Amino acid sequence: MRKALVAGIGMLTCACGLTPQGDVIRAAVSEKGALAMDEGLTNAEWFLCQAASVGSVKRRYGSSPERSKAYTDLCNATSTMTVLELSE
Repeated sequence: MRKALVAGIGMLTCACGLTPQGDVIRAAVSEKGALAMDEGLTNAEWFLCQAASVGSVKRRYGSSPERSKAYTDLCNATSTMTVLELSE
């Protein structure tokens, strides 16, 4: 029963792309999905640069010069505070 239900949903989903309504639905999902992913990335960057504790940032990104530079390049674009100092 469960396999038949999954197969039926799969066939109906595939058939949506063959109709004009399917094109509209696909375009709407694509657009709204892209906006949601953009918002998610913005939230992740905010958390990484503004909300994470200094200790967790140092443990995660202070272990190598490459990681430290990547964190500094990303977060100093949005902040005036330097959490990680690059040691040359």
